[in-house]
Amino acid sequence: MKQLEKELLDKHKDELKKWSISDGRILLKLINRETERTPYSLIKDFRGGFSATFWQGIAKLFRNDLKAGYDPDEEDQVLEEIVTLIELGYL
Repeated sequence: MKQLEKELLDKHKDELKKWSISDGRILLKLINRETERTPYSLIKDFRGGFSATFWQGIAKLFRNDLKAGYDPDEEDQVLEEIVTLIELGYL
């Protein structure tokens, strides 16, 4: 797992540094959409509760929430429409 994490960071770190807080929020929503699990629960399962709590605290500093779910019918309706259009090949 640590080797995979290192490879992913080496490959994507420079690009991720350019992202805004909003970009990160969208990524968290998309992770939840695709896995049907919150980023918090994924971190907790793979890295442990302490690590999940630590990263939740960091996320909160940047006005994000790793425990927030994905709601395609209400809060995330626009994002769901965009993703659907991309999946259908219209965007």
